[in-house]
Amino acid sequence: METPSSSPTVNPPETPQPPGCPLTAALNAIGGKWSMICLYWLDSGTRRFNELQRLMPEISHKVLTETLRNLEQEGLVSRTDFSEVPLRVEYKISPYGESVRPLIEAVRTWGRAHLERRKP
Repeated sequence: METPSSSPTVNPPETPQPPGCPLTAALNAIGGKWSMICLYWLDSGTRRFNELQRLMPEISHKVLTETLRNLEQEGLVSRTDFSEVPLRVEYKISPYGESVRPLIEAVRTWGRAHLERRKP
């Protein structure tokens, strides 16, 4: 008796990314929903994971972990592990990450104006 073969999974083609596009590079680094918010909070000082989670109660543990890892891989955030029990990990904005400060302020300014525009 033959069993029907399953059809192979077809993945949709990825949207081509323009090589060397500065906007694409910027959005890949800081374009996530929580990336700029994390950078905003870290810009004011070193924070522990749970402190960041309290500052952003809508973010899940998993998404905060992924966001911080991405920012660390991009060189925008520095992570320091302390060999203590219980384990202590601190995050701070890196010197390179400080270069994002003008963008954060510009987005906050635009956001304030946008909120005002939406008021009845």
